[in-house]
Amino acid sequence: MRILSGLLFAMLLMSFKPSAEKDGASTRPGFYIFVEDFTDRTYHKFIVESKDSANTIFNKFFHSELELGDVDHPITIYNGKRNFYIARVSVFETTGGKKKFKNLKYADVYRKRSRLKPVRL
Repeated sequence: MRILSGLLFAMLLMSFKPSAEKDGASTRPGFYIFVEDFTDRTYHKFIVESKDSANTIFNKFFHSELELGDVDHPITIYNGKRNFYIARVSVFETTGGKKKFKNLKYADVYRKRSRLKPVRL
Protein backbone atom coordinates (compact mmCIF):
# COMPACT_ATOMS: atom_id res chain seq x y z
CA MET A 1 0.00 0.00 0.00
CA ARG A 2 2.86 2.33 0.84
CA ILE A 3 4.53 1.70 -2.53
CA LEU A 4 1.28 2.30 -4.38
CA SER A 5 0.66 5.61 -2.62
CA GLY A 6 4.28 6.68 -3.28
CA LEU A 7 3.92 5.82 -6.96
CA LEU A 8 0.64 7.73 -7.19
CA PHE A 9 2.20 10.76 -5.50
CA ALA A 10 5.19 10.68 -7.88
CA MET A 11 2.90 10.54 -10.92
CA LEU A 12 0.93 13.48 -9.55
CA LEU A 13 4.11 15.56 -9.18
CA MET A 14 5.28 14.66 -12.70
CA SER A 15 1.98 15.86 -14.19
CA PHE A 16 2.61 19.44 -13.00
CA LYS A 17 6.10 19.64 -14.50
CA PRO A 18 6.22 21.82 -17.67
CA SER A 19 6.94 19.95 -20.86
CA ALA A 20 10.36 20.16 -22.53
CA GLU A 21 8.85 21.82 -25.63
CA LYS A 22 7.30 24.61 -23.58
CA ASP A 23 10.45 25.11 -21.51
CA GLY A 24 12.67 25.31 -24.62
CA ALA A 25 10.34 27.76 -26.35
CA SER A 26 10.53 30.27 -23.50
CA THR A 27 14.27 30.90 -23.96
CA ARG A 28 15.58 32.92 -26.89
CA PRO A 29 19.10 33.85 -27.97
CA GLY A 30 20.17 37.37 -27.13
CA PHE A 31 22.92 39.63 -25.83
CA TYR A 32 23.74 41.01 -22.38
CA ILE A 33 25.42 44.43 -22.52
CA PHE A 34 26.93 46.23 -19.52
CA VAL A 35 28.40 49.73 -19.91
CA GLU A 36 30.25 51.67 -17.21
CA ASP A 37 30.59 55.35 -18.02
CA PHE A 38 33.43 56.84 -15.97
CA THR A 39 32.83 60.41 -17.17
CA ASP A 40 29.59 60.76 -15.21
CA ARG A 41 29.97 57.64 -13.00
CA THR A 42 26.92 55.78 -14.26
CA TYR A 43 26.34 52.27 -15.49
CA HIS A 44 23.81 50.84 -17.90
CA LYS A 45 22.57 47.26 -18.33
CA PHE A 46 20.81 46.06 -21.46
CA ILE A 47 19.31 42.72 -22.46
CA VAL A 48 18.58 42.71 -26.19
CA GLU A 49 17.56 39.97 -28.58
CA SER A 50 18.84 41.24 -31.92
CA LYS A 51 22.27 42.08 -33.31
CA ASP A 52 20.97 45.40 -34.69
CA SER A 53 19.99 46.53 -31.18
CA ALA A 54 23.46 45.63 -29.89
CA ASN A 55 25.08 47.64 -32.71
CA THR A 56 22.82 50.63 -31.94
CA ILE A 57 23.88 50.58 -28.28
CA PHE A 58 27.54 50.21 -29.29
CA ASN A 59 27.29 53.22 -31.63
CA LYS A 60 25.55 55.27 -28.92
CA PHE A 61 28.47 54.94 -26.51
CA PHE A 62 31.33 54.81 -29.03
CA HIS A 63 30.70 57.44 -31.68
CA SER A 64 32.53 55.67 -34.47
CA GLU A 65 31.92 53.85 -37.71
CA LEU A 66 32.94 50.49 -36.25
CA GLU A 67 30.42 47.70 -35.83
CA LEU A 68 30.46 44.64 -33.65
CA GLY A 69 31.40 41.47 -35.50
CA ASP A 70 30.33 38.00 -34.49
CA VAL A 71 30.24 37.63 -30.72
CA ASP A 72 31.63 34.15 -30.22
CA HIS A 73 33.04 34.87 -26.76
CA PRO A 74 32.42 37.71 -24.28
CA ILE A 75 34.03 40.98 -25.40
CA THR A 76 35.30 43.79 -23.18
CA ILE A 77 36.31 47.19 -24.59
CA TYR A 78 37.88 49.81 -22.32
CA ASN A 79 38.92 53.17 -23.74
CA GLY A 80 39.59 55.17 -20.57
CA LYS A 81 36.15 56.77 -20.48
CA ARG A 82 33.88 53.76 -20.86
CA ASN A 83 34.00 50.06 -20.13
CA PHE A 84 31.82 48.11 -22.58
CA TYR A 85 31.04 44.41 -22.03
CA ILE A 86 28.91 42.22 -24.32
CA ALA A 87 28.16 38.50 -24.14
CA ARG A 88 25.78 36.09 -25.84
CA VAL A 89 23.11 34.75 -23.46
CA SER A 90 19.80 32.91 -23.41
CA VAL A 91 16.97 35.37 -22.68
CA PHE A 92 13.74 34.40 -20.90
CA GLU A 93 10.86 36.24 -19.27
CA THR A 94 9.98 35.88 -15.60
CA THR A 95 6.44 35.66 -14.27
CA GLY A 96 6.52 39.41 -13.59
CA GLY A 97 7.23 40.16 -17.26
CA LYS A 98 10.87 41.18 -16.73
CA LYS A 99 13.63 39.86 -18.96
CA LYS A 100 16.34 37.74 -17.35
CA PHE A 101 19.17 35.76 -18.87
CA LYS A 102 21.25 32.61 -18.47
CA ASN A 103 24.92 32.63 -19.39
CA LEU A 104 26.03 30.34 -22.17
CA LYS A 105 28.87 27.90 -21.70
CA TYR A 106 31.68 28.83 -24.06
CA ALA A 107 34.38 26.50 -25.29
CA ASP A 108 37.91 27.13 -24.04
CA VAL A 109 39.73 29.79 -26.03
CA TYR A 110 43.22 28.64 -25.18
CA ARG A 111 44.57 25.24 -26.03
CA LYS A 112 47.21 23.67 -23.86
CA ARG A 113 50.71 23.44 -25.25
CA SER A 114 50.81 19.66 -24.79
CA ARG A 115 48.06 19.25 -27.40
CA LEU A 116 50.00 21.12 -30.07
CA LYS A 117 52.45 19.31 -32.27
CA PRO A 118 56.06 20.49 -31.95
CA VAL A 119 57.68 22.24 -34.88
CA ARG A 120 60.59 20.45 -36.50
CA LEU A 121 63.12 22.23 -38.64
